[in-house]
Parts: sequence; C-alpha cells; structure tokens
Amino acid sequence: MRTCTRILLVLGLFLFSAGGHAQELQPEQDRDWSPYYLKTQFAGDVGLVSVGIGKQSFSQRLETDLSLGYLPKSVGGDHIFTLALKSTLLPFKPVKVGPVDWHAFTTGMQLGYIFGKEYFASEKYLSRYPNSYYRFSTAFHLYLFAGGQVNFTRIEKLNRFKVYYEAGTMAKYLVSYVQNPKYLSPGKIFHLAIGAKMHL
Repeated sequence: MRTCTRILLVLGLFLFSAGGHAQELQPEQDRDWSPYYLKTQFAGDVGLVSVGIGKQSFSQRLETDLSLGYLPKSVGGDHIFTLALKSTLLPFKPVKVGPVDWHAFTTGMQLGYIFGKEYFASEKYLSRYPNSYYRFSTAFHLYLFAGGQVNFTRIEKLNRFKVYYEAGTMAKYLVSYVQNPKYLSPGKIFHLAIGAKMHL
C-alpha cells in the first residue's frame, strides 16, 4: 500500500513539475494569482466527497490534481479512502457568457488507488483465489470522463473560482459493457460528478 501511494505521489510531483516548465513559456496573464488551485468534488468515483490540490499548465489547457476521497460506511458499507491523480484537458477556448467563461467540453482521465487490505493491485497477491479469477485490479482504477467547466472570470470576489461537471465511468465497466451490452446499460456504468476549484 505504501509503494502504491508513493507511485501516485511521484507521478503527481512529476506532472506538477512538468506543468511548471510549460507555464513559464506562456505570455503574461492578466491575473494576480498562481496556477495552483484547491479543489473539492462530490462523487465521481473518488469517494462521496474529495479534496485536493492541482495546477494549470500548457496555457491553461491542462489541469492536473491530486485528491483524497472518502466514502462513508453508511454509503459504501465501509469507510473507504481513495487517492486519485487526475488530468483534465480543456481543448477549446471558452465561450464568454456574460460575466463567466464556459468551457463547453472537457475530457480526461483519473488513476485512483483504494486503501485497504481487502483491495489488491494484482490478483497474484490474492493467493486464496485461483489465477485469473479476477480480471481487474480492485485497488487501482482508471476513470474516464467528459464534461464542462464554468469560470467566474469577470465576477468580482469570485473570479478565483470555477465549477465543473462531468460524467464518466471506470475503464473496466466500459470493457464489461462492450462485452455484455445486454446485461449492462449506460445508466449503470456512467456516474455524474460536480466540483469546484479555487486558485491560490
């Protein structure tokens, strides 16, 4: 478990560092805050609620963050903590809608790790089950999503904030759906999430 956590942390630090070099090449922005931001999210396969820190890079086209999520026992049957590394791509220029900037389409992926002895990174560590009994890791999860984002760019006292929404699914659910479309519906494998970010 410690090894997996270290891997995610190293990946996060590497991406933040890489993003920092790209940020330095940008023209100066008419903003008085840094590319770093705090975030909170409701749902989205990283617990019922999560908090984290992230950074913009590549001319504000990429947002990468590291979050810790929590799913209470009353919802998930146990107290579950998830560490997630997430990258969101904003491929198009935002649309100005009054005092806000609307990114109509965003997409990205998230790699999550669930803490707990009952979860495993590879089935070879679960000796009580025959090999290939499980096809996917129960500790690591790859989450794919698409959505949108609204930046409160021209609202005084709120211009550091942005809100986002997304719909996504775990890669293993998508594979299962493709293989068994009669037994699974999009409504069962896709999840909704909403969140907010505040620049520092």
